[in-house]
Amino acid sequence: MRNSDWKNTNIGFFGNGVRHRIIKRMISPYRKYRKILAESQWWSEQHLMDYQLEHLKATIKSAYKNVPYYRGKMQVYGIKPDDIKSIDFIVKLPILEKEDVRKNYRDMLAINAFPPMLYKCHTSGSTGKPLTLYRDLHNIGFEHAMLMRQWQWAKLGANDRYATLKGEMIPQIKTRNNIFWNFSPIENKLYMSSYHLSERNIERYVTALRKYHIKAVEGYPSSLYVLAKLMLNKNIKVQMKSALTTSETLVAKQKAVIEQAFQCQVYDYYGMAERVAAIHTCEHGRHHLVPEYSLVEFIGSDSLSNGIYEVVGTTFTNMAMPLIRYRVGDVIKPSNEQCPCGRNYPVIEKIVGRADDYIITPSGKLVGRLDHVFKGANNLIEAQIFQPDTKNVILRIVPDQFFKQSDADSILSKLQKRLGEPMHLEIEQLTFIPRTENGKLKSVISNVPGILN
Repeated sequence: MRNSDWKNTNIGFFGNGVRHRIIKRMISPYRKYRKILAESQWWSEQHLMDYQLEHLKATIKSAYKNVPYYRGKMQVYGIKPDDIKSIDFIVKLPILEKEDVRKNYRDMLAINAFPPMLYKCHTSGSTGKPLTLYRDLHNIGFEHAMLMRQWQWAKLGANDRYATLKGEMIPQIKTRNNIFWNFSPIENKLYMSSYHLSERNIERYVTALRKYHIKAVEGYPSSLYVLAKLMLNKNIKVQMKSALTTSETLVAKQKAVIEQAFQCQVYDYYGMAERVAAIHTCEHGRHHLVPEYSLVEFIGSDSLSNGIYEVVGTTFTNMAMPLIRYRVGDVIKPSNEQCPCGRNYPVIEKIVGRADDYIITPSGKLVGRLDHVFKGANNLIEAQIFQPDTKNVILRIVPDQFFKQSDADSILSKLQKRLGEPMHLEIEQLTFIPRTENGKLKSVISNVPGILN
């Protein structure tokens, strides 16, 4: 590590980096899963099906034995773990909804879980009240090994330096001095703010990418697109090995602009806080469902057409709080295509997911991916951020019966902090927020024309 790298390293970021590296690569069974995943990507279709059946049995057995919620459900439905003879068994269990998790939260945590070794996480809450979930070390190790395999597919080494734009907040003492990033030496990771991207600041971002010898950029498609578009507006390009996008729907326009600005291929990958489905991109640019991670069902409905299905997933790796037949809320279009990469993984033609707009501040900053303002929010059923013009932002919410003014104040305070400029913010309480044509709740809508249009 270069001595100069320490100058812009916040001690808190460094401490978190050390903690993350120790948990992900040393305490968790990361190395074990890394070896398995290196081999399993070349297994036959039958071998993968056998693997899924074996792990489905293990999940059901563990849930029956250790999770009060599932034990009760299985007893009601007359199901015992020894009844599992094929993957098709799964349909005997009811689909798990987000509200089921919310109402039965305590009974869904395994009685044999050891709390000090669990990792707490939250859903984004951009399409409803956030869920609090727990992960065990097996899930952490498997997911990190799976991510490192995605990196390998993207021609990256496990220790290549990369920059990430995922809604990280940078201390004001830095942003006041036009420093919009924090570097974590132990992770080889440059955390960049996505809340200060503007024409005025773009050259500072580019300087940081070059200063820290960044080899790849990773983040929300909306954030990387803004960065790339602003670079191209200034006739700036920075060569990267790869660009990785996640957490939002990547559209063709965003992909083309990101690839042009960074002179590399974009690798898009999909997952969620509930950890019941994963989709990664191979060297040939195809999206692949990762069958070792979970059992994924594609569920049709009268409201969906043209080969589009809902995602329902069952975990294979998190026995601390297993989710079985969990309805994710995203929709996907599978494909029957055989990928030239040679892996016997299902190909996904399109991840419909959700696509968000940006909020444009009075100074011209483009702020995307604002679901962070809902994390930890209480007494909220669903919400949407709406911008009618450059001076106003309306937070549309559907509150539950316990919603208080303090809840509203907390959300507005977080939103104001991320916007970073004086804007008139107000809350509009509704009984229902209109959906898009494909039935999705769009978390951010802006009617303001901007430089990205």
